[in-house]
Amino acid sequence: MPTKGDKTVVIGEDKVTLGFRMAGIAEWYTAEGEEGARKLSELLGRDDVGIIIASNSLRKAMDWKLQSKVEASSKPIVVFVPSKAGEEEGGDETSLQDLIRKSIGINLE
Repeated sequence: MPTKGDKTVVIGEDKVTLGFRMAGIAEWYTAEGEEGARKLSELLGRDDVGIIIASNSLRKAMDWKLQSKVEASSKPIVVFVPSKAGEEEGGDETSLQDLIRKSIGINLE
């Protein structure tokens, strides 16, 4: 379980990290594909991270070993959010851009 002093870190495409930076997240990494998966793996090993918010598109770049690590992790907790192209990825998910527009009224286009 994350504790009070643990950091929340965001990793994903530029528009994903921008949205969370605007919300006050201080540590973020703009990374996609294999680079993003490597960074996610690195973040999973840090003791000072309590929550990792990752772009849903990173799931495609994760191998089975990293996927198992993410699923088994209780600290840090990994939360996947829709990427900038949430609807284009074939799901019924609302894109992060739409979520930000609804919550704070800013269009990131």
